[in-house]
Amino acid sequence: MAVNTWLKIKMRIIKKYPNRRLYDTSLGEYITLDDVKELVFAQENFQVIDARSKKDLTQQTLLQIILEQEATNTPTFTTALLQDFIRLSNEKSQSLLTQYLEHSMKIFNEQRTMFQNQVENYQRLLSDPTFINQTMELQMKWWKDWLSKFSGKK
Repeated sequence: MAVNTWLKIKMRIIKKYPNRRLYDTSLGEYITLDDVKELVFAQENFQVIDARSKKDLTQQTLLQIILEQEATNTPTFTTALLQDFIRLSNEKSQSLLTQYLEHSMKIFNEQRTMFQNQVENYQRLLSDPTFINQTMELQMKWWKDWLSKFSGKK
């Protein structure tokens, strides 16, 4: 079976050196954890590897970013939640938990996107003078009809 090369997603390789410096092989320069965080926001495909052992350090690097965020902002993860993660990671159902969390995060992101789109559409409608005029006309008609029912006048 032939592999379509245009379907392959280019993987950006970042090497981590013993001095904890990160080197982006695509850019040919050293980067920071903040730069890696920006790659996540930009939905770039990347992998962090140990420059000597070639071991994959992507997950550890992402956890380091989360750890720094948790230290500087209002924490996302409560102490109780972190304790539950530690307890559950030692059980046979760990893979089930991982699947559940991944699926839940996917649904959460889909719902968040849908809500953001609805808010944007609503804001667009509210800035449209035609929509505002039509809404006001409908409200006036409704009030007139309502008042005429009680006053007996049309």
